[in-house]
This record gives sequence, structure tokens and C-alpha cells, in this order.
Amino acid sequence: MKFTSWGAAQQVTGSKHLLVLPGGTRVLIDCGLDYEKRSEFELRNGTFPFNPADIDLLVLTHAHIDHSGNVPTLIKQGFNGTILCTKPTLELSEYLLRDSLNIQRMEAAAKERVRNKGKKKGIKVKKQADTATLLYSKKHIEDMLGMAQTISFNKLYKFNQELSVEFVLAGHILGAASAILHIQENGETIKMGFTGDLGNYGSKLVPDPTPMPDLKWLVSESTYGGRNHVADTDDACNELLKHVVDTCVTKGGKLVIPAFSVGRTQAIIFAFHQLYRDGKLPNIKIFTDSPLAIKSTTVYENHLQYLNEEARAFQQRHGSLFDFPNLYVLEEEKESNLLAMLPEPCVIISAAGMVEGGRIQMHVKNHIGNSDNTILIAGFCAEGTLGHRLLQGQDFVEINYRREPVRADIFRTDAFSAHPDHNGLLKFFKGSIGDKTKGVFLVHGDVVQMNLLAADMDFKPVYTPEKGQTFDLI
Repeated sequence: MKFTSWGAAQQVTGSKHLLVLPGGTRVLIDCGLDYEKRSEFELRNGTFPFNPADIDLLVLTHAHIDHSGNVPTLIKQGFNGTILCTKPTLELSEYLLRDSLNIQRMEAAAKERVRNKGKKKGIKVKKQADTATLLYSKKHIEDMLGMAQTISFNKLYKFNQELSVEFVLAGHILGAASAILHIQENGETIKMGFTGDLGNYGSKLVPDPTPMPDLKWLVSESTYGGRNHVADTDDACNELLKHVVDTCVTKGGKLVIPAFSVGRTQAIIFAFHQLYRDGKLPNIKIFTDSPLAIKSTTVYENHLQYLNEEARAFQQRHGSLFDFPNLYVLEEEKESNLLAMLPEPCVIISAAGMVEGGRIQMHVKNHIGNSDNTILIAGFCAEGTLGHRLLQGQDFVEINYRREPVRADIFRTDAFSAHPDHNGLLKFFKGSIGDKTKGVFLVHGDVVQMNLLAADMDFKPVYTPEKGQTFDLI
């Protein structure tokens, strides 16, 4: 049995893990977009280091684009096997993939404008900027939907004679799963676990991650290895309230919150709703400005059985998780533009969470130059993203090819983190690593942080595979 990590190996994005079983079955766990170096986006995502047509089964752990975003490209290049995921993952993936395709189109159009502008001025345009190709088309998204089979948690799905797959709750976002592969080898069943992305303990909306006992091999995310969250998830409402009071009430400014459309936005709106029901929320308007978040929120409302007990009880008591009088949902882009001219204090929640793409860049650009305003980064920002640059304390940042002065306050909160921290990962390992375990592979994290996590684990051996490194699992 051979294991190769082709993505999220010593980095956070682009999850893609290949497992070749003794009988020849080839399983790909996740197929996400690699955003690590934006200048190399097409190069990193346009081709695969293996033949997509050879893959028999694709296990999709959850809908986030760094795990699902390159599935249509896989199909375009020949994959014709089975896709396995939960029902919420499939529904959310459709929205995310269509949104990702729209972003590709917009970026292609922007490259074309740069190309034409350069030609008019007689400037020789770099070859990589001369043309922009889309990774896939709408048809390939539709093909994916037709190829997918959805399964419930804690049910064994028999793929063939040598492989069955079981999903357990990962937390993280709605429908996110950790996958246990039950593999028949030499007359015995061995288990190999893939965490996907784990959720933070005590998260808003979603349950805690479920451990995977009796594993022989474990492949685990390690996003926050070596780091512990400063804010507890129990303090999420108070953390929001503090920034609202400091920015909107005391200074009369606007609080801009970049948040991923799936997961983070819903958690933040839910926290605001809780504050409103408790009578703690000041009388200010809260705008959510993300078409994708609007669609995703509907999926959350339609799959309450996948949410945690707190969320289900709240919905039963108040009739809705997210709908309350202070919340205003913006659908049209022209409405977004008007927020810059709104004279009153308010909160603006918009995607994307790393301030890369989406409408959030416009909101940051419009509000970053005013010292009364606050930009509150509510999650992990990969190196090289605008969110990461803002957190570095730069005096100027480039947004849409223009330098903008940074006068607004820039803060970060991990109260809404969708990942467990260092101690949370160690807690998960205690329930998943046992006497049968022969090795653990850490992926989806920075190599320095992985090594800090590995050093603190009460288990050896722990591997931090490089991209393309193959391991023979005996």
C-alpha cells in the first residue's frame, strides 16, 4: 500500500492525497485548489502529477475550496470514478465551485485588461499574463454533481472487495467528515484515517470532532500546530461585542469583518443573533455582503440535524438561526458600493476570509484609510494573502494594483477559528492514536508548526511528508 501527499504537504492549501491499495484500487482524498503562490495559480492547479483517469474513488471530506476546488479539473482531465461525500458537502460544493469559476472568469478578464492596456502603451506583456485560461467549465461542475454519491455519518459504504469507507463528524463546517478507510489486506481489516479539516472544540453551530480509534495509520491536518488560540470559543459573543462597542459606539466607525462564506460567516451571524436575543447588541445595522454566504446559510438552515445541540435548541426557541431585525442581507453589488457612503456606524461581514477575492477587498479598500474604522480578521490567513499582509502591520497595502494607506485598526480574533489549536489537536490524537497505530502523517500546516506539534505528541513515528513523497505502508 502506497501513500503520497500531492497537496497541503508542508503548506495549508491544495489538499490532495493519493492512496494506492494492495489490490490496485486508487483512492484520492480531496482535490483542492492550491492558493499558496497566486502568481503560479494556473501552473499549480492546471495539471496533475498522476493520471486522473486512473483514480477509482474520490473521497471529499468537506466543501471548502482548498479541498474541493479542483475536482472539476480532475473530471475535465479524465476522472470518471465515484465521488463520495456527505449531502451538505455536495450542496455547499456546488455553490463554492460555481463561485470559484466566476472568480476565475473575473481574474481572466482582469488579465485581459492588463494585456490590452500594455499593448496600447507599447509595453511588452509577460507571457504568463498574456492569456488566462479557466481550469474548468460549468459542465464539469454539473458532471461532478452527477458522479457523486452521498452517505451519512457512521455508516459503512462498501466500494469494492478491498475497500469500505466510513465518515465520522469532523466539525469544522456543516457536513465536514473525517474518513476512515477499512482496507482488506492479507485476510485482515486495517483502518487508515484522514481527518480532512477538524473543527475547534466548542465551536458555534457544528459539533466537536469525533476521534477515530483503532487506526493503523492516521493522516491529520495540523493548521494550528504549535499555537494555541488566545480567545476561547465560549468568549466569541463577548469578543464581537467588544469590537462593536469600541468601533461603532465609542468611535462612531465601521467594523469590517472578512469571513469565509461557508462556516465562518454563519458562526459570526449566529453570535450576533445570540447577542441580540440577550439584549446586549447595540442598535446598529449589521450587513452581510456575500451572495455565496446567503446561499450557504440556506443550506445550514435545511440541515439542522448536522448542527450541534446549542444551535438546534436556539433554532427551536427562536424559529431561525440567523434572521433577526438588525441583520441586512445584501444581494446586489450596487448595494455593496453604497455602504462606503453610509454615514452611520455599522458592521460589514463579507467574503473572502483571507481578504483574497470577493467583495471584501472593496470594503477593505473603502474603509482602511479611516482611523475610526476597524478591520477584524476572523481566521487563519495564509502567507502572501492580503489578510496576512494586513496583520503584518504594513503602513500601505496594495489592493487591486493600487497602494492604500492603512489607518484603520487591524485586529485578529481566533474566537471563531474553525480549526483546533495545538492542545485541541493533542486532545484529538489521544482518542485516535492507540496500540494499533504504526504512524501519523501531518499535513495541512506549516512545516515549522508541524515539527512543534510532532515534538509534543506522545507518539512516534510522526512524518511531515514533502509534496510528492511516497511512503510504503506495511
